[in-house]
Amino acid sequence: MLQSLFNPVTPKTSFDIITLVTLSTHMVVALVLPLAARRAVLMAGFAFWRLCYNGGLGWILNWQSSRHGLVALFKRNGWLDPNRGGRVYTWLRSELEAKMGSGYSFESVPIEFNVWLLYRQLVDLVLLNDFATYFFLCSCYLGSANDTEPWHAFLRIAGGLTLLAFNLWVKVDAHRVVKDYAWYWGDFFFLVEQSLTFDGVFEMAPHPMYSIGYAGYYGGSLITGSYTIFYASLAAHMLQFLFLSLVENPHIEKTYERPPLAIQVIQKSRIRRMSAPMSDISDSAKGTTASVGDVCKVSIRERPT
Repeated sequence: MLQSLFNPVTPKTSFDIITLVTLSTHMVVALVLPLAARRAVLMAGFAFWRLCYNGGLGWILNWQSSRHGLVALFKRNGWLDPNRGGRVYTWLRSELEAKMGSGYSFESVPIEFNVWLLYRQLVDLVLLNDFATYFFLCSCYLGSANDTEPWHAFLRIAGGLTLLAFNLWVKVDAHRVVKDYAWYWGDFFFLVEQSLTFDGVFEMAPHPMYSIGYAGYYGGSLITGSYTIFYASLAAHMLQFLFLSLVENPHIEKTYERPPLAIQVIQKSRIRRMSAPMSDISDSAKGTTASVGDVCKVSIRERPT
């Protein structure tokens, strides 16, 4: 996402241009406006983009999950049909082909896949702006703490930077496990057979990208030393848990019929890794391969930021 967006030689889609313009606007606000106005505008911007994520994207996903609403909308209006779409079809096709590159064939994939790709661009727009507004908002509150001793400030900032680094590791490791399909809610649009080994960050906490994956919020609160940032971070984190409870969990339960608990998935992954070195011995002794760890389907969904 970031590589294609900020690489000057990569062709830019309309969504890319809109994203760059909005990000630049937030930067100008952070650099130009007086402090009080800057704080107010960026706080409103952060609230807007956070609600676009948990409320807007959440509503679309719930609509798609319950009624296949988004895909049905495209089918009903023929926007991805060359015989009915007209200029909209031409524009959307050019958007996807520019984004996906030469290895992508627009006409050879199902409409559900193309709609998902378009939804991904909307997700990128919202998530990048959500992050940017929070970052610039924190910058407005740097120096808010009244540390009585220098070592107080050192511990506060060191702790905040540690939480930021930990947050980055959680996101990167979670994406390593679930890949783009689960990262961008692909199972709301179509299902695929996929085997995952839930190791790394998934062995630390349930729903790691929604729980410990927001440690950076509290890192920002520590670095700024601002209660305003802390309460804004706490409210945003609570909205993320509402998103999990009202959008993700109902879809998981409907699609996968009582998915296993997180601890059960982790245990299966551990058994699967432990049984791998014994597979050759088992083959020699019995002539068959009997894996103790069954293939773990994608039944627990984790999301971005």
